[in-house]
Amino acid sequence: MIGTEPRERRSLLTARQVGLIAAFGGLGFAWRALGLVIPLYPPFVLDIRETAIVLAAFAGGPWVGLCTGILIGLPSAIPVMDIIYYPAIALTFCLFVKKIWQLKGIARYALAIVSLVGIEYLIGLPISAYVISLFGLAPFKPFLITSWVGGTGYVYCAQMVIPLLLALELAPGFMKPRWSWRGGEEIEEEVAA
Repeated sequence: MIGTEPRERRSLLTARQVGLIAAFGGLGFAWRALGLVIPLYPPFVLDIRETAIVLAAFAGGPWVGLCTGILIGLPSAIPVMDIIYYPAIALTFCLFVKKIWQLKGIARYALAIVSLVGIEYLIGLPISAYVISLFGLAPFKPFLITSWVGGTGYVYCAQMVIPLLLALELAPGFMKPRWSWRGGEEIEEEVAA
């Protein structure tokens, strides 16, 4: 068309975001594939994947969280459960990330804790219970209730919240959510002093 300028094409993932997927997704995949887990009660195990998905989603955004979640879910005992569970955790957490970043002090900590605990108990554990019941490994309600009160959720929440809060305090430049929901990252221009 005459008089229109070509639009700059925006990439879905930046090099930094691809690096985050490779780092966190690769670490979670290798950790689980090597069987480096602490058994809780069947089928739950404690490994590094909850920490990896939260840090990847916060720093990289929804596309990074989705890709990382699929990567770290593949080597599990029930891959169908984990390739739904981890991306769901990441995408839901991304709804809160920008607001958590804007807040300071105790308000930031409070929103991070409440959002992650809520996501785990209202989305993560029900997804796990549903998939477990779908495969006939355990009935839905007893499994969900056992997960809620049996300690699994508490362990997973602590494994998500504590590293996130430490990363926000110790590496704010790395954790700053520069990402966009449309993909890619916002470019910050350096102001010459």
